[in-house]
Amino acid sequence: MMRLSHIRLLTNQFPEMFRFYHDALDLRVRWGDEHGVYADLDTGTGVDIALFSRERIAEIVGTSDKPQYTAAQDPIMLIIAVDDVDFRANRLIEHGARLVNPPADQPDHGIRSAHLRDPDSNLIELNSELPQSRWSETLKQLNRRVNRDEQ
Repeated sequence: MMRLSHIRLLTNQFPEMFRFYHDALDLRVRWGDEHGVYADLDTGTGVDIALFSRERIAEIVGTSDKPQYTAAQDPIMLIIAVDDVDFRANRLIEHGARLVNPPADQPDHGIRSAHLRDPDSNLIELNSELPQSRWSETLKQLNRRVNRDEQ
């Protein structure tokens, strides 16, 4: 058996990242504090977010002599389902997040979403489901087709 247990973010800004995920996202700490090199934060989903010092993991895996960053498009995005995208986006901005896209309905995807960056510039999408009455006609048709095929 195999299951995803953590998403581990490697950081050079451990205290800032800890405060961001603990204070701004209200994730409960399972292990660690802002003064350490590792913390495990409970998302309430069974898959935790772990923070780990980029320098320390480089020592462990033998990549300390490699460059830390390369110019590239985002390699990952954390998707966080929330009850109120606007409220949570504003709260994260108050805690140092940088706004990429303001909260907006995405009727073709059936969600309201906002995109932000954490202190290490990891891309985060906050989203919540839109009522089907606010879905695009294309999404409604696709949903009908999928439901018909499942029967």
